[in-house]
Amino acid sequence: MNTTLLRVDHVRPDDERFGWAKKVEYTIFGLENDYASEADIAAGEMVHYRPWERTSEIFVGLREDSGEPVGVLRGLRADAELGLDSFSTLRDGRNYAVAGRPARNYLYPEWNSFFDDIAPERIAELATQGVLKKHRRVGMIEQIWQAFFGSLAADGVDYVTVALVVPLFEWYSQLLSTRIHQIGEIMPDYIGADSVPAVVDISGSFITDATRTLLPSSN
Repeated sequence: MNTTLLRVDHVRPDDERFGWAKKVEYTIFGLENDYASEADIAAGEMVHYRPWERTSEIFVGLREDSGEPVGVLRGLRADAELGLDSFSTLRDGRNYAVAGRPARNYLYPEWNSFFDDIAPERIAELATQGVLKKHRRVGMIEQIWQAFFGSLAADGVDYVTVALVVPLFEWYSQLLSTRIHQIGEIMPDYIGADSVPAVVDISGSFITDATRTLLPSSN
């Protein structure tokens, strides 16, 4: 099966297209993946990420042949005022409440200590990602990853935090091998699904290796 080639647009908060990019995220990540809550549906956007609006970067994958948006990814960058709370997995993982129970820290102690010693500028968050159902095939989200991870590496980012639904974490573990680590207990019903807090190490040769192994030929 041929891989559909994408043009990936990198949309920052000061871009006039940022509102459009959030709508694409809401449609693909929220509605198609069934992660949109009643509050999201009422607002027409993923409201959980409003605290990180000014440091969000949205990567929209558009078909090269038609310009149709078919995939999306939101990244969160470091905010000097928020520190490690710049990243939703770290902020929420350290203080998460389930079904009325008291909030507690879901992160493993060794990973708490690890991130305390890392400058926030070396971290980013992969907050949301998705591909339209009719376009889901090997090579689609990977093209958006290439743009996202490549931009982070160019800025000196070494670690990408992410909360993954359990089946997706298992797939990532096969795909990324020693580059991905579970950093805490499974967080029940986190943004619509039981999720594994994790980190991807993109330091060193990650970008070169990923370009060679993750992106299939379009022929």
